[in-house]
Amino acid sequence: MGALNLLVTGAGGFVGREAVAAALARGHKVRALVRQSCAAFAGMRDVECIAFDLGHDRAALAKALRDVDAVVHCAAALGGDDAAMQRDTHAPTRALIDAMSATTPKPRLVLVSSVAVHDADALPENALIDEAGPLEQVPDARDAYTRAKLAQEEMVREAGLAGWIARPGAVYGPGRLWNAHLGPRLGPVLVRLGGAGQIPLVSVRTCAEALVLAAETDPPGHGMLPVLLVDDDLPDRAQFLSALGPRAPSFVLPLSWRILDRLATGLSHVPGLAPRLPGLLRPRPLRARMRPARYSNAHARAVLGWQPMHFADAMRDALETRP
Repeated sequence: MGALNLLVTGAGGFVGREAVAAALARGHKVRALVRQSCAAFAGMRDVECIAFDLGHDRAALAKALRDVDAVVHCAAALGGDDAAMQRDTHAPTRALIDAMSATTPKPRLVLVSSVAVHDADALPENALIDEAGPLEQVPDARDAYTRAKLAQEEMVREAGLAGWIARPGAVYGPGRLWNAHLGPRLGPVLVRLGGAGQIPLVSVRTCAEALVLAAETDPPGHGMLPVLLVDDDLPDRAQFLSALGPRAPSFVLPLSWRILDRLATGLSHVPGLAPRLPGLLRPRPLRARMRPARYSNAHARAVLGWQPMHFADAMRDALETRP
């Protein structure tokens, strides 16, 4: 594989920065697209940084796509309501799709989606979740983030582009160790919801490596092929907290997620109440985070030649490396 010209959107974000680093490590040239400041990339060899709003400057986007071999689309909102998702996830993705569709030849696309798009209720407990598993069938009952990722996937599939839909688990690394699969944290106290099942985690560094490998690789056939990105030897919740060592909460209160599930199910029948409740008090978001499951990275390994890290090694690296 020779050197490619890669466009990385959301290059200033947690995953985007690592995708730039991974691309440079593999000998590629990068056009880093950020919304505001290029300061983080100042003086970096083989990096051209461009700052503009992806969803609102289509002329700049068309120019940014010139001579690009592949696009790694990381730009998206990580939180917020549906309006925030429309502004920061839907609109940029639509603009990118339109611009890529008008480009000849069309670059390969790597969309950063999420494992959250899978349907937590469609499989039995402790089932294996992989790319063949069903997607969420009731998106209105989930959160705005999941709905946005489902919409992104639908947009790129319908656009007729070729590439990959990457579905990372909860991405962690230096400076970002916590995730929503553990339970609510109240100061020094963690209410750990459940103990069985794996936490779907992926190290930010090996996630970025997978994204760049996908940018280098033509998918079999035509269209957008999904790949699930998770570490090897995924931990359960107790193992994850043990790996945190002194950074773990001082007090851990174990509580069965089924207790909250029964409460959430009861509250869901109160007219008009459910949309105002937090995710852990709504059945489908709760089950998506806490219901016991297992996760496979076998497909990503096979089609991309990806070698994910073992969780213990990746966590040790994250704890030892300053952000």
